[in-house]
Amino acid sequence: MAADCRKRKVGKLAERLLDWVYPRRCAFCDGILGREEIYLCRSCQKRMPYPVGEPRCKSCGKPLADKETEYCWDCAAHEQSYDRGLGLFLYEGVMKDSLMRVKFHGRKEYGEFLGKLMVRYGGDLIRQVQPEVIIPVPIHKRKRSVRGYNQAELLADEISSGFSIPLRTDLVLRKKFTKAQKELSREDRKKNLKQAFYVDEKVRKYRKVLLVDDIYTTGSTINIIAAKLKQQGVKEVFFLTLCIGKGM
Repeated sequence: MAADCRKRKVGKLAERLLDWVYPRRCAFCDGILGREEIYLCRSCQKRMPYPVGEPRCKSCGKPLADKETEYCWDCAAHEQSYDRGLGLFLYEGVMKDSLMRVKFHGRKEYGEFLGKLMVRYGGDLIRQVQPEVIIPVPIHKRKRSVRGYNQAELLADEISSGFSIPLRTDLVLRKKFTKAQKELSREDRKKNLKQAFYVDEKVRKYRKVLLVDDIYTTGSTINIIAAKLKQQGVKEVFFLTLCIGKGM
């Protein structure tokens, strides 16, 4: 009993020292958290955004202005290679700020919180489609060496743990370093991504695949990977992203 008590005291002391040397920070405002605060400070807890609600596109999940419309402009005008998908939050405000810190400012630890949000709010989709495997959208090894991690993999790892679905990072690889997609038009995005991904034939053992990424805008990346997965024999491809752009 005494030994266990000492261990607990040492553990608490170690935690306090770590918090002092490497203070935990709020995933939204990047401010230092208090002892009782876990992922968000009290102020940011009050401005937690709501997930995108109805009406939304039946294909990609983008928000729609008209309740009578079933699909966003992108999905109505262009055939999609994936079967169905969902982006949970609009890419704006504190959610955008948090993702930017993960991707460009080394805040890897925020991936745990953002991934748990995907588990909570993306659960209905996952239970409906029942994927057999989760594949994070890969980044090029050059970008990974600079960043130190793939943000999509951080999110996917939380989803994998939350639903006990296997996570595979070896089935889809990014073999070509490409320009930033956000700066390109739809057609240029397609050209930019042509031949950028390699899909291993071992993926054909799965009938249903869930792709996970941080942001869905035009869907060019998701579509190209989905098409390549189906070429290898996958029957259904779904996607789940933390954020999504606005529909038309």
